[in-house]
Amino acid sequence: MDAAMKLFSQYGYRRTSIDDIAREAEIAKGTVYLSFKSKEEIFRALCETLIERSESAVKLAREKRGPIEERLVAILEARFGLLFDTVYRSAHAAELMDSKNRLSADLFAQSGRRYMKVLREVIEESTRAGELELSRMELDASDLAELLVAAAHGIERNATSRTQYHRRLREIVRVMVAGLSAGRVAAQA
Repeated sequence: MDAAMKLFSQYGYRRTSIDDIAREAEIAKGTVYLSFKSKEEIFRALCETLIERSESAVKLAREKRGPIEERLVAILEARFGLLFDTVYRSAHAAELMDSKNRLSADLFAQSGRRYMKVLREVIEESTRAGELELSRMELDASDLAELLVAAAHGIERNATSRTQYHRRLREIVRVMVAGLSAGRVAAQA
């Protein structure tokens, strides 16, 4: 998997062959075929591995304690930061995303639904705890979760570096939380 990830990132999906992957992994091509029938199957397995890493990181971030801003940043970083760091640093990011959409869209859709559920639950908990007042903006937890995810997708397309991406992610959360902070309502009254 490490060899496949390295080569897909370095050369793109189309230019990477099973021969290349076997050579990079220092195993015989036949050994690759003992585990995988095709390059598509390798790519799909790699996507499953990335999803597992992401979901594991999301679970850890979900358990984090502290202000809602920190928890939301941690959860967004666990999902989008990992993907950005893994895929978007490649010169072949567009091709890799196209291959992901073509070969593994179902896996990412299922994972996305699980992720949105976690994000909604954290937002709902913070609303019940009085950290956020979503009703002020006529929002609910699903609305805010969708806005956060849309913003994370938007900045990943425009970020020119890993540092900029992570900074923008934190800034978006800070602005949204500040605008929805229950303490802000009391200060204005």
